[in-house]
Amino acid sequence: MTPESDAPDASPAILLLDDADIGEPPLAAAAAVVDPGVVVLTCANCGAQMDERKCKLICRCGYFLSCSDYY
Repeated sequence: MTPESDAPDASPAILLLDDADIGEPPLAAAAAVVDPGVVVLTCANCGAQMDERKCKLICRCGYFLSCSDYY
């Protein structure tokens, strides 16, 4: 079966965007909504929420950041 066939189960070989889709890329729009404070508290190793202890951020996986790492 070729990509040009009119079969309903055939997926297109190339996806064309409408003129309405032109503009800001979807990833940039999603990145603008994320709170920077949440990003800082997210573990770079496993993606879990890190705990704040005095001036350190510590994750349950063992990863940590000291004050000098994130200021």
